[in-house]
Amino acid sequence: MSERDARYRQFIEDTGDLLDDHGLPHMAGRIVGALLVCDPPYLSHDELADQLQASRGSISMATQLLLRGNIVERVSLPGHRRHYYRLRDGLWRDLLSMHPEHLQNHLDLVDKGLELLRDEPIEAKMRLIELQVLSQFILEILPEFTERWERRRPELIQQRLAQLG
Repeated sequence: MSERDARYRQFIEDTGDLLDDHGLPHMAGRIVGALLVCDPPYLSHDELADQLQASRGSISMATQLLLRGNIVERVSLPGHRRHYYRLRDGLWRDLLSMHPEHLQNHLDLVDKGLELLRDEPIEAKMRLIELQVLSQFILEILPEFTERWERRRPELIQQRLAQLG
């Protein structure tokens, strides 16, 4: 195995470990890792199984999970009979930024929890209060964050491309 192949495999394993730490199954993380570094930016079911040295069944289960989680999308290519998988456009922006509806769900949950603990001492409510104020704070800055990212994204990408070029 070449040094490049070894680094490629290690990157895929490291991605699997990282996403495993965030609650995804290791195989799903490995698929994300492979899709991050493949060229062209998509792989078929069989290509994933071959590259990851995994059973077709484990690839199938992991890609179904990633499809349901809106992390990957299935694409068809003209002239090809098989389907391919690629990372969904906008994935990182969506994963790394909070959605107002998710934050509102947190706040609704906090309200229910605080109601349950209405007659309890403040110490019993502190975890809920922390979640509440963090969620409110993120909701407050989220529009500015999103606007700033959309405005600066092209410039930042061009800067990075210039550094790599």
